[in-house]
Amino acid sequence: MIPKILHFCFGMAPDFGGKEWGLSHFVSVSSAISKIRPSEAYIYYQYDPNNEWWAETKKLIDTVKITAPVSIFGNPVDHPAHRADVVRLEKLKEKGGIYLDSDVVVHKSFDGLLNNKFVLGAEGPQSQWGTANAVILSEFDSEFLNIWYNEYKSFRGSSSKYWNEHSVQLPFFLSKKHSDLIHIADYRAFFWPLWSKRHIEWIFNSVKPCTSEHTYAVHLWEGKSFRYTENLTPGDVRRHETNYHLWARPYLQDLPDDFGLRGTARPWEQRRQSMLDILEDDVKNFLRAARSKIAPRRFER
Repeated sequence: MIPKILHFCFGMAPDFGGKEWGLSHFVSVSSAISKIRPSEAYIYYQYDPNNEWWAETKKLIDTVKITAPVSIFGNPVDHPAHRADVVRLEKLKEKGGIYLDSDVVVHKSFDGLLNNKFVLGAEGPQSQWGTANAVILSEFDSEFLNIWYNEYKSFRGSSSKYWNEHSVQLPFFLSKKHSDLIHIADYRAFFWPLWSKRHIEWIFNSVKPCTSEHTYAVHLWEGKSFRYTENLTPGDVRRHETNYHLWARPYLQDLPDDFGLRGTARPWEQRRQSMLDILEDDVKNFLRAARSKIAPRRFER
């Protein structure tokens, strides 16, 4: 049985990876607390965001200051994203529970998944896309989690060639070898819409519904969508009709329009135009990496 203990990570670098804690992160935590109704909830951080949104978040969740790991099994862990990858596994090993990235909006209770030993979601409709670690559900002392964690003995660092080897490709490969220890949720559970330009637009520039009865949560793909959420205000959320704004509104009702604003507000129309100007995303590169079968060659026994 997977316990209803929530885990988040943030602040593994002093500059927060250029993405300071803001409205979208607060909404993610708020939605998880509201829908999952956890018995405990923690966010682990090394560097304190120390802003209004962080102060508001601390009313909802226990904040736990840590020292982010810089190595694992003697292998250097240089990139903040990979440090967060390690932290989430270590905290789940300690307590079990539900890990969520801070750009995941929860839409309904996870109770229907808690009878499993371990749960990951398919990252897309094609099997070669792997299983992402933005949402992880684990019983205490999960056998699958321990197998995954121990494979970090071969961690190869932050080279773009191996960027998602241990976070996406490896757990997918291990799930094929240890299918009795893990449940792979349908891609619509956590990772629909996808990370393509068209799907990011669907979330942030459309009211055409993009959730269904299969949806537990939506990953916002912050690396692609941050221009939409950076320095976003409750006032902007109230003034514009999009899927994301409709999801966020219930968690902002008691906050003034300019809450948390840093500097000058960026007009929503400008955010939309900037998104339209982006070159097409790197799905083709992702698929090419997945098809290279790095993980099976590396981890075959």
